[in-house]
Amino acid sequence: MATASSTASRYELRFERGTARLFGALARHPLRFALYAVLSGLFVGGSIFSAVEPEASVPDGIWWAFVSMTTVGYGDLAPKSTEIRMLATFVIATGIAATAILTAALAGRVAEARLSEREQTVDLDDDDFDDVAARVQALKQRYVLDERHDDMLTRRAALVVAAWRQGNAPEAVDDAMAELADCLAIHPEFKEHS
Repeated sequence: MATASSTASRYELRFERGTARLFGALARHPLRFALYAVLSGLFVGGSIFSAVEPEASVPDGIWWAFVSMTTVGYGDLAPKSTEIRMLATFVIATGIAATAILTAALAGRVAEARLSEREQTVDLDDDDFDDVAARVQALKQRYVLDERHDDMLTRRAALVVAAWRQGNAPEAVDDAMAELADCLAIHPEFKEHS
């Protein structure tokens, strides 16, 4: 005998599998599903509208469905009965679904094109590799030089602070400040900005 929870989990599993199949088919044929949504909204919604609403022809019904589906809603034709108002939610939902499917398909194609452009490699010859290697080597040397200068600045700044805290004579603090200023003057980053 099946319990209520096992029955519920079976239905959940079926629902998940069905949803996965639907999304898989939708992903393979997005334009087809968008077209089906538009046509079903137009013709089913328009036909039912014209059949139920008095003084509405089939073209009027299709026009109403189109205007509702695009969420424009001119107001020239409006449903008067509750049933048709409920039908309007179906028609509007199909329009929104078609727009969402088309937008997602277009966004997917744009993303795919951009990714494929990035995956293309540029043909490089030996001179290009030599140039890249030289640039990397120059960056490594600059990093080492910058690190040395940063360490020198830190030591000089520590000397200035120590001289000031110890209350040394103003000349000793001035000498430490002068050394710090000299260190700043030869620092590569400060040379670039001056």
